[in-house]
Amino acid sequence: MSGRAPPPDVRAVVTEEPAPAEGERGRKRDAARPPAVRHAARFQFFTGALIFVAVAATALAFVFAATSGDRKATGNNWAAFVPSSDGLDTGAREIADYVGRQYRMPTGEQLVAVTGGPLELQDLPMKIAVRESVADGGDISILDGKGVLFRMCGLGEKCSIAKGKATNERAMLLRREALELALYSFHDLKDIEHVVVFMPPAKGQDPSIALHFGRGDVAGQLARPLKTTLPLPVPNPDTIATAPNTSAVQQLTFANLFKFSLTTGNQDANVFLVLDPLPTPS
Repeated sequence: MSGRAPPPDVRAVVTEEPAPAEGERGRKRDAARPPAVRHAARFQFFTGALIFVAVAATALAFVFAATSGDRKATGNNWAAFVPSSDGLDTGAREIADYVGRQYRMPTGEQLVAVTGGPLELQDLPMKIAVRESVADGGDISILDGKGVLFRMCGLGEKCSIAKGKATNERAMLLRREALELALYSFHDLKDIEHVVVFMPPAKGQDPSIALHFGRGDVAGQLARPLKTTLPLPVPNPDTIATAPNTSAVQQLTFANLFKFSLTTGNQDANVFLVLDPLPTPS
């Protein structure tokens, strides 16, 4: 006999069953369980998953509500005041009430009463017609887009300011107030493209001066917090001249100052608000 080792037993190699893979072991264990046990385990798994989803959804809803409430309270950090509605009726009225109460005489009395609402006159829609000066061509442009109208009334004859003396400083303060009305309207009311503010007239005169702002006129001011454009505290006629940012506010409002007139259209149920530019002061 030679010194070679005997050949391996081939039968042992062929008949040996390989060890099952990990996944296969799991399937064998499941197959070995009674059907009721297998279904109960699966039911428990899906129930746990549903509970997790419900808890996660509740948590997200809470976070969203808290965040929304914070935005409502802070105006998304643009201003402390936010009207309760973005509609022209309630929203514009709340803006008028809030802003009107911020502007006062040196004695502490409110400067003017302010009302606000849709751009209309006696329930008739109002269209804005801007007429250029003859030097600029004299063209007339009919402006499209939704608008809001504010009226300032000093509670005197024909809405003039009943108390105090008319001064340049008081007029400056009124223009600052008109700008604040416009900024709140563009920021907080839905789809507003135009803001018109009727100013109180001088005593013995009819109202004839208005400020008109288009959204593009104040796009830069809307992109930063309100207090950047209109620093606090709100000035009065005695302090407006030296208040921060007054010169910039006056330049902006002078550019949007117009003489206005109203006329009805013969061919449709519209009122035209005709705006004629005033000479730019030197």
